[in-house]
Amino acid sequence: MIKIILLLFISIMLFSRGYDSPDNRSQAKNLLKMIDLDYKTARLTGCSYTYDTSSCMDKTIVDISTCSLEDNQTIQWIQVVPDTFFGRNMVCMNEKVCVNVFTKEKFGSPMCCRRVNTQYKKMEADLFNLIPVVSEIAAKRGTRIFSDVKNPSFSVGSTKFDTDHIEPHDEIKGDIARVYLYMDEQYDLALSKTQKEVFMRWHKLDPVDKHECAVAKIILKVQGTHNILVENGCRPH
Repeated sequence: MIKIILLLFISIMLFSRGYDSPDNRSQAKNLLKMIDLDYKTARLTGCSYTYDTSSCMDKTIVDISTCSLEDNQTIQWIQVVPDTFFGRNMVCMNEKVCVNVFTKEKFGSPMCCRRVNTQYKKMEADLFNLIPVVSEIAAKRGTRIFSDVKNPSFSVGSTKFDTDHIEPHDEIKGDIARVYLYMDEQYDLALSKTQKEVFMRWHKLDPVDKHECAVAKIILKVQGTHNILVENGCRPH
């Protein structure tokens, strides 16, 4: 209950101060640190963490005793839907449409998309699509997308990996699924029928919780976008 009250207080503070929707991933990450300030639990592993206040919240201290991982973990914010997936059909990712100001060489990449594609910039800065994870997860995630993993190559805690996919533990699957389905609705990711079926199954397996509801309300006020599955799950039944 205290956590929900704190989140609502932060929501009022953000809204009353007139925070704009973030323009880039860095701005989005800094806003999410405020929105998620009272929660401080790494997704996918459940590790507890605190902010080093002397670093202006740039550094984190991870309590590995809460998640049984190796020492020297930090917190990093990753995209649930990676840019290599949501930008896979964009010209700026696949063709050399930008020019390096120093070498004059043409290139295509996420950096190029940040320069020339408004839709890409919106997707990269979307507050729903960023989550805090421990550095080991961030380092090993690569371009993998979330899905079922039948034959894992390795695991980090209870998170399973294969060559192309990453599967979280059951208690977080719904949160991940609702981000993918939101991003598909908002930006037309062109998810396959199989992908949608997986995410709807995850959504039903792990229902919306109070923390997810509170965060979604804040994001709506700051960013102005609705995550319909979350909002439906927050309504009294």
